[in-house]
Amino acid sequence: MRDILYESLGGRAGIDKLVNRIVDLHLQNDVAGPRYRALDAEAIDHAREKVKEFLAAGAGGPVEYTGRSMIETHTGMNVSAAEFVAVVDDIMQAMKEMEYPQPVCNEVLGVAYSLKEEIIHR
Repeated sequence: MRDILYESLGGRAGIDKLVNRIVDLHLQNDVAGPRYRALDAEAIDHAREKVKEFLAAGAGGPVEYTGRSMIETHTGMNVSAAEFVAVVDDIMQAMKEMEYPQPVCNEVLGVAYSLKEEIIHR
């Protein structure tokens, strides 16, 4: 991702707000929601913080990602293609609600799809 993406997402405050909305949408999602709703509040909060860290670091921000790799995180989860698409749809919905410009949405969408092979059917 380009360094400018971090700023385009609103820096750490914008990323925090975006990820909070994404997680809320995941919890409401008919396809991916059951997986998220099965987690306790502590696990959801941990996941939320790691996603914030991952996105901030990956977008070129002054943040170090301290979590596991996508493969390590998703191995054993057997995430379906439908779940992956549902999660990406939630990301795009949150970005649309927050009125991010389309080029920024497209860049995040590209990154999400670049991780597909590291997430699906692991």
